[in-house]
Amino acid sequence: MANTLNSIKLISWGLALVYGLALCYAGLLLFIWSSSPLFDLQWHAWVLIGLFLALFIGALGAAALKEWARKILILGNAVLVLYLFVFYFSKTDIFLPMGYLFLSLIGILFFSQTKTKLAFFDKTSVSRKSVLVVDDDEGLLKTIKPVLLINGYSVLTATTGEKGIQIAKRQKPDLIVLDVILPGIKGRQVCQKLKEDSTTHTIPVIFLTAKDSPDDVKAELAAGAISHITKPFTNQKLLDEVKKALGS
Repeated sequence: MANTLNSIKLISWGLALVYGLALCYAGLLLFIWSSSPLFDLQWHAWVLIGLFLALFIGALGAAALKEWARKILILGNAVLVLYLFVFYFSKTDIFLPMGYLFLSLIGILFFSQTKTKLAFFDKTSVSRKSVLVVDDDEGLLKTIKPVLLINGYSVLTATTGEKGIQIAKRQKPDLIVLDVILPGIKGRQVCQKLKEDSTTHTIPVIFLTAKDSPDDVKAELAAGAISHITKPFTNQKLLDEVKKALGS
């Protein structure tokens, strides 16, 4: 994470310098075109000034890891790319500045990736609810964790039922997402033990499993679960069930 933060700050300061220079260039264009009878060129300069000013402010905010600034950089660069294409394709005698386009596309891709989003998430701005995910599929855990983190939850993980019980008793998460087929003690037994323990019996449990027959779902509810998600599942389905379970 430290390397990601350093990269974000370095790139953001670099972008601030580039956008600052572009802002000066747009101002120079406005000065030159102000004496031109072509009003659309003056209007173009004002649009560029507005876009580069927004991007300059966004880059400064991004260097301070502000989430609003990350969104400004993505949206501002998307608008800039669209505007440059529309304007320059309508002016066949004006050279299209490909450098701006490549810089904007790189900025959109960089600030949209998952690890960048996680670095920008302001952990002090919300009270994070915690979710314990118990599953022996480590690939699945690596997929679920960033989805929950980006959406404002803290995440605990365990790959066995025994470890899941230990973490639940020690950390007391707000929600447990639990697989049925686990090495050692199985998921339904884990759920039963948690419901029998006075320190964990109030924690809601959602089963996340490929077993989806009516009898399986009935057994899960009988063990104390409040919901069932069938594998494979979408990120939105997971988030909807988590929000419903936590009343948010």
